[in-house]
Amino acid sequence: MTPDQQAALRTAARANPACAALVAAKDCRALALLLSNGRTRPSATEIGYGTILEVIGIAAGNQLIDFIKGNPELRHVVPLLEQGRLRIGSPVTQAAVQSFVGAGAVAQADADTLCALGREPAPLTAAEVEDALFYKNGTEK
Repeated sequence: MTPDQQAALRTAARANPACAALVAAKDCRALALLLSNGRTRPSATEIGYGTILEVIGIAAGNQLIDFIKGNPELRHVVPLLEQGRLRIGSPVTQAAVQSFVGAGAVAQADADTLCALGREPAPLTAAEVEDALFYKNGTEK
């Protein structure tokens, strides 16, 4: 973890009342489980037209696919979707999908559902928690 990530982890632990007793007990394993809840990172998941239709349904999926196919600015996205190779975890792809909400191509809930395909769990290890919260001598940072 970077120093900034460690600092953010210390802030999260201090802001969570459930962590206080675990920090006092230096139970890094339990802290890792607690602080890992909801942590995600981009995944390498690739999607295509079939995934879109399956995940958000035929009507909403067709609307989104028609929007993508009909938009000249997205002409290079079309072959990726046809081949099932669009990386939905890419920050660029995630931002594009969210921008389609404003264009009326997809509902916010459906955009969120598609974007969730591009995230995977990012659990913390006990060692990461220990490094972020405690000095080598065991005192709290």
